[in-house]
Amino acid sequence: MRQRGVVLHHEHRIGFVIIRDEFGNNTVVKLLTGSDIERGDVISGFLHGEGDETLHNETQDISFEVHIQGHGLSEEATILMIQKAH
Repeated sequence: MRQRGVVLHHEHRIGFVIIRDEFGNNTVVKLLTGSDIERGDVISGFLHGEGDETLHNETQDISFEVHIQGHGLSEEATILMIQKAH
């Protein structure tokens, strides 16, 4: 099932993007293609998937490839994941 979410943060140094879905949970993805993702962009796709996915940036009308690092994450779990990736 496809979900929609909003970009909360783009950690440029490691290529991670945090997307908050309509349920208030976070998905952390690593960008494989594209880097022009910005805070506030609306993203749709299989945010609750695993592995490599193609997501769509509705704000910029572009598709991009990601590797889903984790989904359904609390704010604390998201922060820990980003810190471990550094």
